[in-house]
Amino acid sequence: MQTIQPDIFVKSPDGEYLMLVEVKLKDTRQAIRYAIESLKRAMASFDCSVGLIVAGESVILLRDSLEEYDGASIYIVGEAKLPTSLLPPADAQCQGETGLEFESQVQNWLENLKIQTNVDKLPSDLRNLLGEPIINLLRWGEVRAAGFRRSKSAK
Repeated sequence: MQTIQPDIFVKSPDGEYLMLVEVKLKDTRQAIRYAIESLKRAMASFDCSVGLIVAGESVILLRDSLEEYDGASIYIVGEAKLPTSLLPPADAQCQGETGLEFESQVQNWLENLKIQTNVDKLPSDLRNLLGEPIINLLRWGEVRAAGFRRSKSAK
């Protein structure tokens, strides 16, 4: 059985999972469909009601209304475009390393959203999608990588 683990999570000071984040370098329909299903399983497994997918140029917000235990009540809230400054390189030749770099970029971006001036700089569609409740989760919790990321200098 495959281990269910998001790429990034936001955890409260008391250890509660506030948000899970799945990061995919590509935003093809197949990649997004896989990311949604993977994130839904993770949200149900971690008992987390908020999920975010960053896939290529897309940011997708998921919520669990908590009406059912098995994740069947998880739905897509909406979608927005990722700021161009965070877009993965178009000529990504080495998918593994570039994917990990993209995850790190997304994690840094989420951490920086704790600062209001960075939130104010977001495009309006993304600022509306995330809204004050999601920004407050980022401010209150700690944004962390869910797994080990090998740095370039470790090679």
